[in-house]
Amino acid sequence: MKPLPSVSDARTEPSSLEASTSSAAAETANSEGTAWLGTVLGLAAWSMFFASLAFAVGWYRMREPWPPLPVSLLGLGLTGLLLFTGSGVLHLGLQRRESSWPARCALALGLAFLALQAMWTHQAWWTEHVRIPEGGVSASAFHGLTALHALHVLGVTSGLFLVCWRHARGADVRPSLRRHVLGWHFVTAMWVLLFVAVYLP
Repeated sequence: MKPLPSVSDARTEPSSLEASTSSAAAETANSEGTAWLGTVLGLAAWSMFFASLAFAVGWYRMREPWPPLPVSLLGLGLTGLLLFTGSGVLHLGLQRRESSWPARCALALGLAFLALQAMWTHQAWWTEHVRIPEGGVSASAFHGLTALHALHVLGVTSGLFLVCWRHARGADVRPSLRRHVLGWHFVTAMWVLLFVAVYLP
């Protein structure tokens, strides 16, 4: 006959289970911490890059008169307001564990921002003939920095789409959402820098 497990064996089984659970939790926490640190360092590097481009534009603006853009400044400002609204919505979303509506709302706001930016760029290029290289430094700064910023917004918006998709499948998306909220704040701050350095006359 198979011997019955002793009392000491019965006591050791739960402890080994607890140890494996705590080890898995520690690994998850370490991976989340590494991902968060990588996000912070990557966004810090991009912030320095954007700042250097803004200072370069400022240097050109001090050398010669900066022509006003033939695009509605109010329209550009209202377009940027979508990013500020998304920042507020996502900040509230971090307080709600089981709801994905903030991420879905921010996803819609990001797509609307990209559509409006594409409209303003199309108007400047085709209607107002603000083109490269004929338009000089101001046209290059407008189209180049607007496109670079839009690519970052597209990256953050794509990440939010994946967050919504994973949440619909029952996954825990809070760590990922936390990183994408930081990315959204980054593109919002960089839009302010873009507006001041390039869009303002």
